[in-house]
Amino acid sequence: MITITVGVLGLAFHSGNLGCSALSYSFMYILDEIAKNNDMKAEVRILSGADDKRPLKAEFDRLSYSFVRLSWKNSAVRKKMLAAFDECDIIFDFTAGDSFTDIYGMSRFLKRSIYKKAVIKRKTPLVLGSQTYGPYKKALSRRWAADIIKKSYEVFARDEKSAAVAEKLGKRKPILTTDIAFFLPYEKQQADDGVINIGINVSGLLWNGGYTGNNQFGLTVDYPEYINRLLEKYSQDKKYKVHLIPHVVYKTSRDVADNDWYICNDLAEKYSNVRIAPFFESPMQAKSYIAGMDVFVGARMHATVAAYSSGVAAIPFSYSRKFEGLYESLNYPYVISGTVLTTDEATEKTIGYIDDIEQLRKNISDYSSALGQKKEYMMREYARLLTDLCHEECVNNEEKAQTDRGD
Repeated sequence: MITITVGVLGLAFHSGNLGCSALSYSFMYILDEIAKNNDMKAEVRILSGADDKRPLKAEFDRLSYSFVRLSWKNSAVRKKMLAAFDECDIIFDFTAGDSFTDIYGMSRFLKRSIYKKAVIKRKTPLVLGSQTYGPYKKALSRRWAADIIKKSYEVFARDEKSAAVAEKLGKRKPILTTDIAFFLPYEKQQADDGVINIGINVSGLLWNGGYTGNNQFGLTVDYPEYINRLLEKYSQDKKYKVHLIPHVVYKTSRDVADNDWYICNDLAEKYSNVRIAPFFESPMQAKSYIAGMDVFVGARMHATVAAYSSGVAAIPFSYSRKFEGLYESLNYPYVISGTVLTTDEATEKTIGYIDDIEQLRKNISDYSSALGQKKEYMMREYARLLTDLCHEECVNNEEKAQTDRGD
């Protein structure tokens, strides 16, 4: 049995952002399945800027893992980081799924991109895993993205729009797959019977106007007003039970802009007949809870992915084209465009979709087999990269053995 060393960049296993964690655990489950199907083992190097070496909240049959700190400032840490780049047979970089872009600021884009460039420079095969490409508003970010896409070993895109952007910039055709978080395992938790259970994921990021606090994403919808209107309507109707479901959860401080937890708690105190979900310790727990809903409205994309992939009528609230790109690739039109619609239009549209739960479910059901096919194709392509490298390793080892024997 061959053992391959796999590095992972741009994944976060202990983040309060459960969308990032969902990507991370999904990839590990997929990698474990590939290893079992191809009679191999994988030693995974988790390359992370966070100095957090807690055990993962899942067990894997064919994977072992260790943590490697990323840093340019500390010379000892930098030396270990570069050594880890060198010892990996291949490195997959997912850039948190949606962060290979400058919409969250140039500092974040450059910080994440410089590690990609370093891997390429060390001549370790860099694979850009299934993710969104762009938008790129700045000329510098377009140049950097183009250079990285061109020089990567392989490029995967999770939707057609991203694939088109990557192809235009990198002058190469990416492999079109889908978001790996669709395949995160879960155990459905049964919600209340006899009522329609509505899950509402309130984004602290949008509530607070983005990281800048001044409507960073250019919403045309008054997001707090939109949420309050939905809660006022459904919390008063005994046909419904409203569940406020945070998907970015930090208890440490109310001042973290990217935090759903405290806002959901405040809203739960304001409205009657509203239940707040528990503080999730893993993305698998979050998906299991979301799976018990009848309908789910969310502005955290991976919270809506959890709903969609567990058969729940999902109503994504979009603040970036990553939503439209992903859901258009699934032929799923029930997206609320927060940068196009007015508050009145967004509210009316959401209510209309909630009234039409069965049609949303039918759409999801009709496309479930296609989603399964996308997973099979993606796993084949990931497996191809790993088995090709294993084959190269076997050939190199045999050539070395022949040289040592004097053949």
